[in-house]
This record gives sequence, structure tokens and C-alpha cells, in this order.
Amino acid sequence: MAKVKQMTVWVQSTPGQLARVSRALARAGVNITAFSASSTSGESPLRLQVSSPAKARKALEALNVRISEEEVLRVTLPDKRGKLAEVSERLGKAGINVQYAYGTVAKGTKKAEVVLAVADLAGAVKALRGL
Repeated sequence: MAKVKQMTVWVQSTPGQLARVSRALARAGVNITAFSASSTSGESPLRLQVSSPAKARKALEALNVRISEEEVLRVTLPDKRGKLAEVSERLGKAGINVQYAYGTVAKGTKKAEVVLAVADLAGAVKALRGL
């Protein structure tokens, strides 16, 4: 489990925005290690974890987009039934709200990567120790 910096880029919900952002980061030599995108009316959040937040910020500022940063938890779990339930139950028992989450399992691996944005980061780390 690690606390990681996540950048949220606010883009218009129109075709090509993900391409514009990801191309700018690629040109700056920045690797995207995790992302989540959702569409809303008006500005939509594109959440990114990147190899170099400083380089990413510089590249994104050149696009004239709104950028925010926050710390989130990145948790590696065994790819087994009930592991997400265990994480959720521990956080719930500790009174910690999950604001949003996303995750994936790469084919052929036995590990899941889960990203959690929580109201109490330090409390979540404590609640998930030993997982």
C-alpha cells in the first residue's frame, strides 16, 4: 500500500480530450501509470497517476486546463474473491468514507491494483495495515 500523488485534469466532455492530454504527457516524457476518466456535462475529471508529477504539471499547464493534486491510496491486493469487501469493511468500521475508487487486474497476474480516494488518508492507512 502506498500514498501516491494523483493529478486531476478538468477537460471539456468532447471527443479528443483524452488524446490531447495523453499526447502532451507522452511528448513531455511522462508515463501514465493509472487513470480514470468520467464524463459529465461541462468539465469532466481525468484522474492521473504519472511517473513525474512536476513534468506532467508543466505539460498540462501548457494546455490551459484546470489541474488539482491530491494524495490517494494505491493498494495491491491478491486477485481473490472478497478482497475488495475486506478493504471496504475495514474502512467502514473505521468510519472512513470512500469518495471514489478505481482498479484493475492485468490478465495473467494474480494481483489487483486499487486506487482509493478517502476522506481520512492517515486513518485509512492505519485501518488497512496488515492487509
